[in-house]
Amino acid sequence: MELDIEHSAARLAYIQARIEGSLVYNNDYTASVSPSLTGRTILVNLSIGQPSIPQLVVMDTGSDILWIMCNPCTNCDNHLGLLFDPSMSSTFSPLCKTPCGFKGCKCDPIPFTISYVDNSSASGTFGRDILVFETTDEGTSQISDVIIGCGHNIGFNSDPGYNGILGLNNGPNSLATQIGRKFSYCIGNLADPYYNYNQLRLGEGADLEGYSTPFEVYHGFYYVTMEGISVGEKRLDIALETFEMKRNGTGGVILDSGTTITYLVDSAHKLLYNEVRNLLKWSFRQVIFENAPWKLCYYGIISRDLVGFPVVTFHFVDGADLALDTGSFFSQRDDIFCMTVSPASILNTTISPSVIGLLAQQSYNVGYDLVNQFVYFQRIDCELLSG
Repeated sequence: MELDIEHSAARLAYIQARIEGSLVYNNDYTASVSPSLTGRTILVNLSIGQPSIPQLVVMDTGSDILWIMCNPCTNCDNHLGLLFDPSMSSTFSPLCKTPCGFKGCKCDPIPFTISYVDNSSASGTFGRDILVFETTDEGTSQISDVIIGCGHNIGFNSDPGYNGILGLNNGPNSLATQIGRKFSYCIGNLADPYYNYNQLRLGEGADLEGYSTPFEVYHGFYYVTMEGISVGEKRLDIALETFEMKRNGTGGVILDSGTTITYLVDSAHKLLYNEVRNLLKWSFRQVIFENAPWKLCYYGIISRDLVGFPVVTFHFVDGADLALDTGSFFSQRDDIFCMTVSPASILNTTISPSVIGLLAQQSYNVGYDLVNQFVYFQRIDCELLSG
């Protein structure tokens, strides 16, 4: 739970720095790279090249490219994963600044650099190669000529635990844009490490079902229009303009796979906090954390003690909803459970957006149509999509 909060705060700082147009951001939440494995994230298993080398990459709807660590690699000595060596792949070709199709021509490769709020970074050059994915029927699917960033200089303080980042925003070189401009992911129970049915689908195989709501893209993130929040049958008295993006480009609501918990603008968080506290305060003993007094926590076991607790629903324009049951709205640590929604002001800024994190997206298939700019929410057990 503490790592979820630490990771999500670092991610929120990263989002804020992106919005401001600078990654120079001083705060207390820069201990971990963002996105990272300190909190719960979704890892995608794929292979690159011929012969194919398996890679474990973080799925990130807020990133522009697919990049991986490549040999030769600076600062990768302690990395436990297999590094991709482009010189050993018969299908790899560098992306050159000018066309280089004749014999003896020397390629001047196109560089890339990506940095995070804690000064971690990766840099290298772009190339093209084959991607191989495992499919739900235990087969494989191969996609050729995919643009990847080959990171040769890795500026991480320690082994991040993954080989790179799989970018799924609408940038021209993101994997979502390269493969059909549609994708969907289904997230089951993040508390269960043995759940085998989480899945990512790209291109025409994407599952675009359920209720849809439009999105817009700013700063490389997917923004949705949130209209309100309900606790059970009770609609909270949240002003319509609460979740709107301001004229200066701040505010709004981001749907993000790289943040674990959810952040709400303070006025909405306060109403939700008070409503939940009123429901629980007579039945449970509250736990106060001195370093995080905004956390709403109680002694108890979610699966045993919160049976019948009302569903918390996020309402979006055009009738789409995200319904958070107790497993999505609360997180368990030993004999304490805490609300997984925090105030956006923890970074001591009043201009942070609201961010809907991964825990809130559990038990849903979330589909993105980048052409028509709609996102779909379908509440489903991911196992049912595995056929």
